[in-house]
Amino acid sequence: MRTGRVLAVMAAAAGAGACLAACHKDVTGLTSNDVAGHYVAATFTTTQAGVTTNQLARGSLIDLTLVGDGGTTGRLFVPAPKPGTAGVDASLAGTWTLAADTVTLTHAAVTFLRDMPLRAAGTRLEGDKTFSGVQIVVVLQKQ
Repeated sequence: MRTGRVLAVMAAAAGAGACLAACHKDVTGLTSNDVAGHYVAATFTTTQAGVTTNQLARGSLIDLTLVGDGGTTGRLFVPAPKPGTAGVDASLAGTWTLAADTVTLTHAAVTFLRDMPLRAAGTRLEGDKTFSGVQIVVVLQKQ
């Protein structure tokens, strides 16, 4: 009798687990069409060794268009940090994907944006990641 109850509880638990797995839905409800659009940087900062630099005030820009079919266009520009050093002027032409609320970019240019997940939040894409001791924070605002 006791074995029968244990088996019944195990079966019920397994059924509940299967239902949870099968019934799981994307809670964000976002679609590619919701996220597609033209974005520009509203915030773009770097922090290294406790010093935060407003990259937009330095003349940097991020201009990104997410096309509904999964394509991207745009530009990332960061002026040289000091004379004699290289800045960045990169094309953001490529592709993008949406998984739950996270946008991932793929483009040929070597940029931090390829390696930074961007969280879709309303009309913004938000990213915050540290690369080799430099924290980069971006907020892209949909236009």
